[in-house]
Amino acid sequence: MFVGNGFDIHKHHPERKLFLGGLSFAGDGFIAHSDGDIILHSLLDALLGALGKKDLGYYFPSDISTPKNIKSSEMLKKVLEIIEYEKYSIRNIDITVLSESINISSKRELIEKNIAGLLNIDDSKINLKGKSFDGMGLIGTSVASASFTTILVENA
Repeated sequence: MFVGNGFDIHKHHPERKLFLGGLSFAGDGFIAHSDGDIILHSLLDALLGALGKKDLGYYFPSDISTPKNIKSSEMLKKVLEIIEYEKYSIRNIDITVLSESINISSKRELIEKNIAGLLNIDDSKINLKGKSFDGMGLIGTSVASASFTTILVENA
């Protein structure tokens, strides 16, 4: 069995679309070279880490070698190739979104189902939750939001 963890944080911007877990929602999106999907970015880093690969920025640097505004779901497809996903099975994924401005409980079911579809796994293997920062720091003042992911992977 292999354990991986991932983290991502981005500042919000009112003129950017909000992407979470591969879906678009109303609200301020994120300043990023890609679509800024903090949930998928932390998930991708967790997958890469579990299988001993380099971090997401190594494969998708924020420069001209990575297409501007690339969708994180496209990044996921490439990461699944890199890790040879067909050789592994996901036991569970635990995701925590840290935000004052994003209400995860109202989006939880949609996001879990979408991630399950992207990974071809049962949505019962995914746990998504949100935490606030009660006004503290960049996250607490709604300047930024972040996501942590822990994943357990085993040989198929």
